[in-house]
Amino acid sequence: GKTAVANGLLIDQIDDQTSTTFIWEHDFPMASYLATVVVGEFERIETVSPEGVLIRHYVSQSATAEFAAATADLGEAIDWMSERFGPYPFEAFGFVTADLSSVSLETQTMVLLADNMIGPRTVMHELAHMWFGNWVSLDSWQQMWRNEGFATYVQLMWETQDDPEDLQLIIESFRTAVEENDDDFPLGNPPPADLFSFNIYFGGAVFVHDLRQQMGDEAFFAGLQTYFATYGGGTASDEQFITVMEEAAGRSLRPFFAEWLGED
Repeated sequence: GKTAVANGLLIDQIDDQTSTTFIWEHDFPMASYLATVVVGEFERIETVSPEGVLIRHYVSQSATAEFAAATADLGEAIDWMSERFGPYPFEAFGFVTADLSSVSLETQTMVLLADNMIGPRTVMHELAHMWFGNWVSLDSWQQMWRNEGFATYVQLMWETQDDPEDLQLIIESFRTAVEENDDDFPLGNPPPADLFSFNIYFGGAVFVHDLRQQMGDEAFFAGLQTYFATYGGGTASDEQFITVMEEAAGRSLRPFFAEWLGED
């Protein structure tokens, strides 16, 4: 009577008198922390993005109405991100809800989402992770700003896509909050206890915005597309990311990155 949900695609379901076996298959490289198995009672919701990306969710009955509202623009967002960062990299995307407290994790192609965290901001943040963190993973946990800073910033880009002035106001509010925060460490070398701290998410988003301003939109997005085309399906370091963005910009960005990341 239960459904087993995992990464990738459900390719078979075998029923007998006492149990059901669900066979899932995911034919892409995946960091171990992004694997998931969730078992429960779910409604399967399936659709496609306007450009044809398969979307399938597994949602608990109590969360269906709230979930529908939070994911109303998901298909358009998948295609919007694909235009900016390169094609959606996997065979499908979706969420599985769970009776947990304040937990959401970008488990690859099937994002784990607590019932009490369902909302459009979380939806867009986790979708952005399919590129930033999943398709290209970090070669060191110390570089977490590239995962969380970009996911936070892309979420803001989506929210303010018709109002760049609003984006700038939000970024400045983040900048003030980060400056007023007591955490004092370079983004490129956070203490282990601060790996998922306020500054990594929000300071990271400010850093990404400033990088975009330094490079200009054309070079910024061209650099990101090259980054994913070059390192997709594997890992990359901050150094490799910097090299790609410098090549796209056509000039050195070392002083700018050193100021933020605390590197020489």
